[in-house]
Amino acid sequence: MKRWGFLMVLAACSSQNPMDLYGQWENPEKRLTAYPSYSDYGSFNNAWTIAVRDTMVHIVWEHRLSSGVNPGELYYIRSINSGSSFDPDTRLTTGNSHYPSVAVCDSIVHIVWCDLRAGNYKIYYKRSVDNGATWGDDERLTHDPAGSWYPSVAVRDSIVHIVWCDSRNSNPEIYYKRSVDNGKTWGIDKRLTNDSFYYSGHPSIAVHGSIVHVVWYNLCAAGNYEIYYKRSVNNGENWGIINERLTNNSADSECPSVAVRDSIVHVVWHDECAGSWEIYYKRSVDNGKTWGIEERLTTDPDGSKYPSVAVHDSIVHIVWRDWRAGAGNTEIYYNRSVNDGETWGIIDERLTNALASSYYPSVACWDCSYDYDVHVTWTDERAGRPEIYYKRHKCEGTSVEESKELKVKSLEFRVFPNPFTQKTVIRYSLNGNRNDYTINDLRLTIHDITGRIVKTLVNEERKAGCYDVSFDAKDLTAGIYFAKLVAHTGLTTGDFKETKKLILMR
Repeated sequence: MKRWGFLMVLAACSSQNPMDLYGQWENPEKRLTAYPSYSDYGSFNNAWTIAVRDTMVHIVWEHRLSSGVNPGELYYIRSINSGSSFDPDTRLTTGNSHYPSVAVCDSIVHIVWCDLRAGNYKIYYKRSVDNGATWGDDERLTHDPAGSWYPSVAVRDSIVHIVWCDSRNSNPEIYYKRSVDNGKTWGIDKRLTNDSFYYSGHPSIAVHGSIVHVVWYNLCAAGNYEIYYKRSVNNGENWGIINERLTNNSADSECPSVAVRDSIVHVVWHDECAGSWEIYYKRSVDNGKTWGIEERLTTDPDGSKYPSVAVHDSIVHIVWRDWRAGAGNTEIYYNRSVNDGETWGIIDERLTNALASSYYPSVACWDCSYDYDVHVTWTDERAGRPEIYYKRHKCEGTSVEESKELKVKSLEFRVFPNPFTQKTVIRYSLNGNRNDYTINDLRLTIHDITGRIVKTLVNEERKAGCYDVSFDAKDLTAGIYFAKLVAHTGLTTGDFKETKKLILMR
């Protein structure tokens, strides 16, 4: 017999379990490298070292001797089954290669890095047209005698976009280059910043449609670093004249990371304006024309740094390095927003738990068509030397341990944030090991204190899976309300009903 269970998750802050709030992270994490006497590193400049497309997961890192004798080589590894297993790693370069960044579109994987083979740092590029099975030759992209380093790459359709830090103008500036034919040929270098006196560095790039977004940090006249932003609305052909300053305080703001989906641009960075290093967030809902206020995402005084951000649909994912665990080591933490950055999870989730430091995290995400939607890689010293590790997140609505028996495991119903001032998210999840369950009649309604229905949010058929419904109470007065979920299952176990208390504050 098919059975429906019911799992209650309280909405009060004091009772929220981060594993309940964010779903299921697979444990234990996977160790991807194991080279005696060698060390493996991701990129500390917030360039993405992981990229995901469908079931393909692509990871790149720098591999060198712990003693520092080996100047560094790039290695690559892939999974063809959403991270369930990984192929043997592949050596991509033969020396003096650092700070890689990876992006993927369809079956073409693009990697950029800086390389010392020409005497000082230059930007190099390499691609695979068969999802990482084979690789083309290294291509040198910068040729000025001065150095160029810290590249970041993004791709949309056939257009590949690269930014990096360049010292050809004496002072380090941000430069840009693109390919319009999937990396076969490349255009000219374009200078994006023009500050004759102060340093511009650690750029991050994202693209959606024809709009390209770049963020970086800049040393200002006051002696501190601030976050800046620039965009192109025609696929990098032209760029805005003004560099927009996103932060403005007397402390340092560093290492930004940018992601975009539709017209909403998400930027995270670490900032010392509160007295300790914390993770901050800012967004634009009109493709970078205007910006909202910055929001502090972490509050632990021990410090949080080096965030990485990714977005799919309305869900924004952030990972970072955090010192709150104590004992002199750092761990990887995670948080997310399910409503395009409007609100964030109350609890930061700790992804690593080892008696050694974990750092340089990078995050990528995809949709739930293939069960796993968030993928994270980082450098970890638990084995006695830096190694590359990996962890993935199970889409809510399915269990980590799959069963051949057709069954539904639970019906979940949550509200967050609660209390709220205008908008909150109501999540209901039909959890099972198969995606072909259907509830013929599922209703989600909002009631006032008298029991009167003031809003109907859902009244239709629903398949198994996880659903987020945004409830906007702008037309309601402050007070107590109730969210009522009724699922007519059609099974002998009967219908399921559950009610959540909502507190609307003004």
